[in-house]
Amino acid sequence: MRIRNAKIDELKPKAKERALSPRQLAALQREEEIKRALARLKSDDDIIAIELDGSEKIPTMRAAVKKAIAAHRPGTSMAIRGGTIYVSSGPLPGGRGRKPKS
Repeated sequence: MRIRNAKIDELKPKAKERALSPRQLAALQREEEIKRALARLKSDDDIIAIELDGSEKIPTMRAAVKKAIAAHRPGTSMAIRGGTIYVSSGPLPGGRGRKPKS
């Protein structure tokens, strides 16, 4: 028998590296594409149109664009018209607008 001092690291379970799932890979690729598109916005007059393919759904893409805007470019405006998402660093026309409180 042998008695020795032990470290807490010996008790922790070892982290296993797992490959990303196809869904995670698609989300990462989508986020990179949106990030590159947001980087192309130089002035308030620039507008980027993200046209969706038949396989892409508006709610999924809206969530991805909102997430990318929050992470990389807060304050960017987004509008959805038909199957296209428009992104601009300036205001976009046609929004519902907010009325100031009296």
